[in-house]
Amino acid sequence: MDQTETPTVPPPLPDLSACERERIHMPGAIQPYGCLLFCTLPSWVVRAVSANAGQLLGREAEAMLDATLDTLLPEKTLHDLRNVLQASMVSGGAERLIDQPIDDGPDRYDLTVHMAASNAVVEIIPRKGADTLATDPITLVKSMVGRLKRAPTLERFLHLAAHQVRAVTGFDRVMVYKFLPDGTGEVRAEALRSGLTPFLGLRYPASDIPAQARALYRRQWLRLIPDVNYQPVPLLARSGAAAEADLSLAALRSVSPVHLEYLRNMDSHATLTISLMVGDALWGLIACHHSSPRRISSSTCAAAELFGQIFSLQIEAKEQARELMLTDELRKSHDRLMAAMSAEVSIFDDPARFRDLVVEMIPCDGYGVWSEKGFIAVGTTPPPEAMPDLVRHLGERDPQQPYATAALSRELASAGAYVADVSGVLSIPFSRRPREYLLFFRAEVVQTVTWGGDPTKPVIVEQGGARIGPRTSFDAWKETVRGQSVPWQPAELQIAETLRISLLDVILRRADIVNSERRAAQESQATLIAELNHRVKNILALIRSLVRQSRQNALTMEGFAGDLEHRIRALALAHDQLTQTGWHRAPLRRLLEAEARAWTHSPERVSLVGPGVTLDSRAYQALALVFHEMMTNAAKYGALSRSAGRLSVIWSREGGGDLRIEWRELGGPLVQPPERRGFGSVIVEQTIPFELRGEARVEYLTQGVHGSFLIPALHIGEVEGGEVEPDVVVLPATDLNAKRLLLVEDSMMIALDAQAMLAEEGLDVEVAGTIADANRLLGVDSFDVAVLDVNLSGETSFGVADRLVTLGLPFVFATGYGESIMMPERFRAVPVVSKPYDGAALRMALGGVQAALAAEPAA
Repeated sequence: MDQTETPTVPPPLPDLSACERERIHMPGAIQPYGCLLFCTLPSWVVRAVSANAGQLLGREAEAMLDATLDTLLPEKTLHDLRNVLQASMVSGGAERLIDQPIDDGPDRYDLTVHMAASNAVVEIIPRKGADTLATDPITLVKSMVGRLKRAPTLERFLHLAAHQVRAVTGFDRVMVYKFLPDGTGEVRAEALRSGLTPFLGLRYPASDIPAQARALYRRQWLRLIPDVNYQPVPLLARSGAAAEADLSLAALRSVSPVHLEYLRNMDSHATLTISLMVGDALWGLIACHHSSPRRISSSTCAAAELFGQIFSLQIEAKEQARELMLTDELRKSHDRLMAAMSAEVSIFDDPARFRDLVVEMIPCDGYGVWSEKGFIAVGTTPPPEAMPDLVRHLGERDPQQPYATAALSRELASAGAYVADVSGVLSIPFSRRPREYLLFFRAEVVQTVTWGGDPTKPVIVEQGGARIGPRTSFDAWKETVRGQSVPWQPAELQIAETLRISLLDVILRRADIVNSERRAAQESQATLIAELNHRVKNILALIRSLVRQSRQNALTMEGFAGDLEHRIRALALAHDQLTQTGWHRAPLRRLLEAEARAWTHSPERVSLVGPGVTLDSRAYQALALVFHEMMTNAAKYGALSRSAGRLSVIWSREGGGDLRIEWRELGGPLVQPPERRGFGSVIVEQTIPFELRGEARVEYLTQGVHGSFLIPALHIGEVEGGEVEPDVVVLPATDLNAKRLLLVEDSMMIALDAQAMLAEEGLDVEVAGTIADANRLLGVDSFDVAVLDVNLSGETSFGVADRLVTLGLPFVFATGYGESIMMPERFRAVPVVSKPYDGAALRMALGGVQAALAAEPAA
């Protein structure tokens, strides 16, 4: 290129969706082999008329506007037309009035009429110049259908239909064209004049017949274009009524220029198209083409339309019969499989045992069972590491319906890695939570598809811009198709649903085997609910009492809030311990250890000595409050308030089995008996005698507080496995001052309270109420630590935790389930803080986070 030249600006890319948006049902014009009148009902006033109407009706077209139809047509013809319109309103399609006069002349005309909204569309077509049948249409169709009955197969059936339609219509080429599930079409049968190139077996892209054209084919059974080189005749109207006239059912409706160009490229100068319907779906078309203009009469059109309707019913019946036969075979295979299984040994337990029966029922290259236990595979299946991604993909589908695809890699990109082994998948869900599946797999089947020409539509650059033009060549064009398996048949999908229900029955039969255990569990559950109700009421009453008594003895609001918070926390800790044992019994040592961890960072300062004993739930809750008050006083005023102080708790069984607990504090400040008895003193001195019928005595000796408590034997049990005396483990504290903390919590009340509490510990707290909010904050902000509520409105925060590990950010879990929460193995070392939590608990938990992350296995 010369340096002085200006570079050529490439034309804009064509709008590939323009063809799909073309309003072909409102072309504003008709084909010229007849005329059309658009009349308003019930007055029959002409609101729009084709410009050529004057040639047939002897009056200027514009002069017909606003005239009534009775001034344009003979009285009898109009009377008969009204009756036909009534039939059209019932059928929903256009109806014909054959061989009618429209004036005093000798010529005869065929009229059609149908409704378009509140308007009547009247079409008048001269019989002169049309190829007219000599035989009655109904008699002719009966003869045609009778011949079809002798066809032994569907292919022969379609072949006979093509030959008979060609014999009746006289077109050079007649094709039976079937739409495939992917929207493309294939020529399944063909009858043609000698010397023409066959199109039998060729595939055509979905874009050859766009969506709006298929919609019209579903509504209009027959479409005739006598001459593809016609000049459209516009509709005339007083206003915009012509452009908005819906001509969906009009036989004369003008055709898209692109479609006409497509036909000329095929060397087709006249066409007749008959819709083939199976139910409400467009099964295919009978497409007739002629190498010169050709117009057939309305009688012939009526015969072709009636044949198309009966032929459609025959196709539907044959396909249903074939599906029923296949379904019956598959059902027998299903019954054999179910008979081979039992409630004790089923496909869930040993999939390989039933291999022959499974493959006989649903042909496949491999299958497997995905459950919470993992994936058990038989035959050719995806690699184990690919299964989680596939299961996540399946989880987006309906959990109550089988799902099938023959081209998995087109829906799931990661499936491209194993596309040769697995291209098709059929999944049968048999549980909802967790999602569990019986999966069938089919290998890739490389296919060679022969298209009728290159299926890619060319870009045509014109003065007005670029557009998509029709294909110009229809020579055989081969393409190799990969990434697809043999498609899943409708009968196979039906038997998959039957199998799903049968598998649920197997699961129920398993449940029947343990029916007695289930009934016992139900009775136990009822008892547990009653007991839970009783306990909840007791806890609420206890908390109400704590609030009332703490308020009466509080000197300041801050003191009241602090004392109440710590007492409720003591109850929560006791509740967690009892929950782990099913509210039966819990170890005394664990209760003391929990309180020690809350108040001291030096485990050597607390000595816990005694046999392995357990307390029942009543005693455990009572002692939780008592020892909380004792430990609080020791930390604030007693031995644990000084670094040299020591606490010793010793317990032993007495002769009658009662438990004696001795509390001794040493090395603290000089003890002075309290000048006033607060609510804490009442708890310590009166809870055990009142709740447990035991004894409680506290002495304020100069060298340290000494308490002695007696718990009756009926509240005491032995620790299974003998005495266990682990050391008190206290995590080191961590400095939280001036650090940013991400709090993931879905309860607004808990979040606000925790935010205020953590702010008092020197933290800058940001709250996220959902998983999405947490991920967004991690993407736009930086944090030093995080507290994750495990359960968030039905989701878990484990995904956020994985992201925090990747970022190297320390975190702890928080939960209302206590230590009984089922934690994934990868997070077993991460501290868990039970709700309601406080600053001290979080300090100690976060102090151990770095060690927990260091102990986590490398990814």
